[in-house]
Amino acid sequence: MKTLLLFACIVLLGCTKSAEIDPVVATAPSTTENGNTTTTENMSMDMSGQKLLLEGKFANGAHPTSGNAKIYEAKDGKRTLVFESLKSDAGPDLRIYIANDKSVTNFVELSNKVENGNKMYDIPDKVDLSKQKFVLIWCKQFSVLFGHAELK
Repeated sequence: MKTLLLFACIVLLGCTKSAEIDPVVATAPSTTENGNTTTTENMSMDMSGQKLLLEGKFANGAHPTSGNAKIYEAKDGKRTLVFESLKSDAGPDLRIYIANDKSVTNFVELSNKVENGNKMYDIPDKVDLSKQKFVLIWCKQFSVLFGHAELK
């Protein structure tokens, strides 16, 4: 029991609020390569002409998390995850996953960087949106869910 309590304290201390992530204000769109995923930073995200497939509101996990997550599909079939007004605490090794559930079952990493504000992430073709309907802000180092959005 003492070992379990000690482990829980280490995990919570490792992912404690050290500072808030500042929103990035982009004056023009910029694109960075992140593995197989392209991340676009653009404060005036124009999704006109695209079909809204799913959306959800972020809920708290181990840390306060708020904002909206939406998935759009372009005419060419390309799907994009859009964060609107994301706000989450900073933490070590934060990732953005899309998964079957909040327990990180059958997940795909969309980004190894989490920033507050409005962001867009390409969704790989291998993501099955009929099953993978949870967007997670996940601390990989300590296996802690910071927050999540269930897409409906």
